[in-house]
Amino acid sequence: MKNILARGGIEFIAVLLGISGSLWMENSKKLNIENEKIYSTLSSLNQELIEMKSYSKTFSERLNRDYNICEDILNNWGQNDVDILMNKELEGRRGLILTIKAYRAFHPPISIFSSLKSDGSIGIIKNTDIKVKINEIYEIMLSHIQEGIENERSLYQSLNEYIILNYPYLISDIKDGNYRLDLLKFINDKKIMGFMLEKNQFRSFLMRLIGNYINNLEELNVMVQSELK
Repeated sequence: MKNILARGGIEFIAVLLGISGSLWMENSKKLNIENEKIYSTLSSLNQELIEMKSYSKTFSERLNRDYNICEDILNNWGQNDVDILMNKELEGRRGLILTIKAYRAFHPPISIFSSLKSDGSIGIIKNTDIKVKINEIYEIMLSHIQEGIENERSLYQSLNEYIILNYPYLISDIKDGNYRLDLLKFINDKKIMGFMLEKNQFRSFLMRLIGNYINNLEELNVMVQSELK
């Protein structure tokens, strides 16, 4: 009888160990799959961060270029040579007036993040510091920049309407006598000076925002890369 009980106990323990082992192997497999997904998520995010940083730096350089062109005109207000301005070559812009009045839309590449967020991959990242920084960059900071861009766009609309109403020849690509006359009045119009001052204040504010944005992109990039080692 004792032998039967002993044998039954051994068999029970063996079954129990077998079940425990199976559960451990299953959990280990799930953990490995999850870790592989986290690694893939961070790897994809890392590549997008590099692209975002490059895009943001180029955007900031172009914004700074527009700022400097307008700042030069403002610093020489009342003394600008209309003929020099008429023939000024502006890389990346069709003309002086477009540079003065236009705004630049900010659309960094965030399709990878959007996809990872949509399928829940961002949620499985275990490093809470990375998740906090991701939210800060992709949600909060980007929202602030877009708000600043939108404010500049509103100013662009007001300035554009004023130019259309008061200096219609400046809209044309034909730089004839009418264009020159309108440009001469344009660069001596104090309301235009006010528009330009406000535009450059927006540009300066945006450059500070984007500079901070780039710094945070670099910080997140370092954090992500440390997880990938």
